[in-house]
Amino acid sequence: MLRYVRKAKTPKEAWGDLKKIFVAKKTVRQHQLWQELNNIQEMDMSIESYILNIKELCDFLGSINVNIDDDEMVQICLYGLAPRFDAIRYVVLARENSPSFFDLQSMLPFEETHIRTRSNVQEGYMLYSNSDGGRGQR
Repeated sequence: MLRYVRKAKTPKEAWGDLKKIFVAKKTVRQHQLWQELNNIQEMDMSIESYILNIKELCDFLGSINVNIDDDEMVQICLYGLAPRFDAIRYVVLARENSPSFFDLQSMLPFEETHIRTRSNVQEGYMLYSNSDGGRGQR
């Protein structure tokens, strides 16, 4: 820090120089966090990791006095979900009252399990169908 205040002639001048540096860093950090939050995608993450990443980014923004309200968190979460979550995304968006982020956070792991189960059943049916010449008989 000394190199930033080396040319200052008074403590007040030194403090002013340091303040400029930290304000500039805060602004850059704020823009970086906003960009990360707006570009977050669930893709191959588990839904729990995805939700945790959103919460952490919002908490980091909160620590520099940028508050993200609950509705914004829900929107960010919904729009970053992978296409396999389209069904729940459309259901939530069609509701008159949006769920809280807390409620959405409990809905998504259930949907993730449902998607995985449905996928396993479909794969099992395809394997079964292919093993009997495509007749689908038991």
